[in-house]
Formats: sequence, C-alpha cells, structure tokens
Amino acid sequence: MQEKRGIILSGIRPTGRLHYGNYFGAIAKFIELQEQGHCCYYFIADYHALTTITDRQDYLRQTIDMLRTYVACGLDPAKSVIYRQSDLPCTAELSLLLGMITNIGHLERGTTYKDKMGKIPATKGPEGNPLSYGLLGYPVLMAADILIVRADKVPVGDDQRQHVEMAIDIAQKFNYRFGEVLNVPEAVSRNALRLPGLDGSAKMGKSDNNTLDLLDDPKTVLQKIKGVQTTTDPLPLDTDSDDPEVVIPKMPPSLGVLYRLLSLLAPIEVYQDFLGKYRRGEKFYGMLKTTLAEHVSKFNAPIIERFNAPGNDDQSVRDFLRANVAKVTPVALDTVES
Repeated sequence: MQEKRGIILSGIRPTGRLHYGNYFGAIAKFIELQEQGHCCYYFIADYHALTTITDRQDYLRQTIDMLRTYVACGLDPAKSVIYRQSDLPCTAELSLLLGMITNIGHLERGTTYKDKMGKIPATKGPEGNPLSYGLLGYPVLMAADILIVRADKVPVGDDQRQHVEMAIDIAQKFNYRFGEVLNVPEAVSRNALRLPGLDGSAKMGKSDNNTLDLLDDPKTVLQKIKGVQTTTDPLPLDTDSDDPEVVIPKMPPSLGVLYRLLSLLAPIEVYQDFLGKYRRGEKFYGMLKTTLAEHVSKFNAPIIERFNAPGNDDQSVRDFLRANVAKVTPVALDTVES
C-alpha cells in the first residue's frame, strides 16, 4: 500500500562532514520520501547547531559542503525544497510567538535538556547552570521549523520523537487560544538504523570522532576500519532480525559495527560467509576489515564523484539555496501573518 502523500519536513545540523550514521539514519529515508512524490522540505539547521558551539566556525562553509553531499547522495533540489534555516528569518519570529505560550516546566521535562542537566557537576561554577536558553528552548524553535511550513509528517529517529510531540502540544495550545491557525503534524518513525561508532560506542557521531564519512577516500577508509578493535572470542548468535537472511550476531559493539556495515554494503553471500567464519571461531578479522573497506570505498566512490562534479560546485549550491528559499518563503510568511 502506497503511503499517503503529504508535506514532509526534516533537517540535519551542519556540524561537520556527513557520515554513515547520517546516511542510513536519515538521508536514505529523505530520498525515499522524495521519490514517493511527497512535498519535502529538508533544511540545514544552522540555528540549532549554535546550541553546541564552543568556538567560531564557518557554518556557511559547512552548510555548502553538507548540501553538496546531500545532492551527491541523491537528494534533488528540483524534487525537494532544500534550504538553510537562517535564510528563513520568519522562523525566528514564529519561535518567539510560540515561546510566549510555552510553559518552562514543559521544556524542563525534555529528555535532552534533562540529560545535559544531569551531567552538570553538583558544585557549579560562579555562573551557576552553564546550559543556555537556546538548549532549553530548542523544542520551541524546532516546533517553529515544523509548523511554519505546515508539515503533515515529521520523520524522526527515536531521539527526536519527544521534540515532535512537544511541537504537537505547542501547536494545539496555540490553536486553542487563537483559533485553528497552525497545522498540527504527526511524528513518523523513519525506521532509522542507528549505527554504533567505530570505537564501539552506542552511536556514530562527529563529536565522538568515531565516524566513517561518506567522503572518505580509500586510504582513509582502510585506516579507520583497520583501527577498529576486534576480539577472537565468538558469542552466541541472535536470530531476531527483520531480514531472515541477515542474522545479526551478539558481539562486542566495535566488531558489531563491522558486521552491520558489511550487511548493508556487501552481497548477502559475502556477509553470510563471514558470519560462518565468526560462528566457527576462525581467524579472519584482517580479511573482514579489508573486504569491508573495499565495499565502503565502492559505495563512497560515486558520492565523491558527484560531490566534485561541475554542476555541484559552491556557486551552484548558492544558486539553488536562493531558488529553494524563494519557494518556501511564501508558505512561511502566510503562516506567520495568519
């Protein structure tokens, strides 16, 4: 059954080069929704990136590189509206209006904010709580991002679902006070695959320096994969998998990411061969890493080629940013002015 078409919105913060966690956790779903014919708004969340900024960075440079990678991966500016958050200043105005009816206690219950609060030492410095208003108000700005384009569906991973639910609550409260002005969206699971980091941590992330990037050249790929810690102690297999042909073994996380990547990139028979070697306790980790590096580099090659293509240069990206923000501005202004 084909999914009902509607207005889709999602975004990624421009905090560095895009990696495999970004691709399989978000971009692959963005492309799928685009090809289904939805009205897709995908934005670069440069305002949101400021909540974790620690020094001056060139966000324009990072934004352009991210957009070039988007296009190289298959997002099409002719099919999806791709824009930069800060190029739509009325989002900040809507965020201000929404903030006026949002309860502080509601924001303080946000899991992201509570998690950051829990990491503050019991003995605080002279400035007290070091967390910013921007972090506390993150859900309000995210609500503005969603509501300003009248999104019907917001595909998110589990870590962002609460923020979408808060946006729904804010929209409902606003409409109760001022009439049915805002379109109330729904959160949609994007069935995101959460890849562990190359260091064995729970999540692949730029801040943890444990990523495999989409623009890594073959030498860098091999170096990163060879650096992954492995063990020779096989563990039992877990046959609970959505794909009956892909058995996901229970194993140390740093080794598990190699198998997960192999299952995504290599032919099924290659994956099953290495799974058999693991089951039998053979010595094969060097071959596993080399094979995986070959498949990663093969996957990266066309992305790197399209990233460097003449039609995907900096000027082309700046041109389509201007063209795409012109598409979304009338919708955004109509929402704010209504």
